[in-house]
Amino acid sequence: MSGLPPRLENPGLSEREAYAALVGAWQLVRSTIYHPDGTETYPYGRDGVGQIAYSGDGHMSCHLMRGDRPRFGLPSVYQVGEAELGRSMRDYSGYFGRFSIDAKAGIVTHHVIGAWYPDWIGIDQPRRYAFAGDRLFLEAEVGEDLVRIEWQRVVTDYAKAMGGAGH
Repeated sequence: MSGLPPRLENPGLSEREAYAALVGAWQLVRSTIYHPDGTETYPYGRDGVGQIAYSGDGHMSCHLMRGDRPRFGLPSVYQVGEAELGRSMRDYSGYFGRFSIDAKAGIVTHHVIGAWYPDWIGIDQPRRYAFAGDRLFLEAEVGEDLVRIEWQRVVTDYAKAMGGAGH
């Protein structure tokens, strides 16, 4: 018997509805890895920080990091030692590219163009999606684990003042 939670259910939206629901910026609420033995881990800690954005022209960008990442106190990344920089990379994840939706399957695919981890460049990352109010849930299997990320829609005060982002 697996200790993994049930998979997200397909929200049953049309492709246009799913597209309209995704477009915008989302702030990280929680990133959880569920393991078959029933345990959970939080790769960016319980205070992780992140943002995923889907643009109206079909592009996307995703950034996640630990909220407690220590600072180097140096003005340039090129002044940081290799070992320190390597440890810091484990506390951050980021990539960008294009996205497409398979509404019948309830999948959004991130077509990665650039990433902090070079092995992700040029690959597709399919994610099941679901919505609940102002929340977006994305999940995928990674080996035997299930990774689920919860996001909350964010619209800045500036965007509201400018009459943009009607969400």
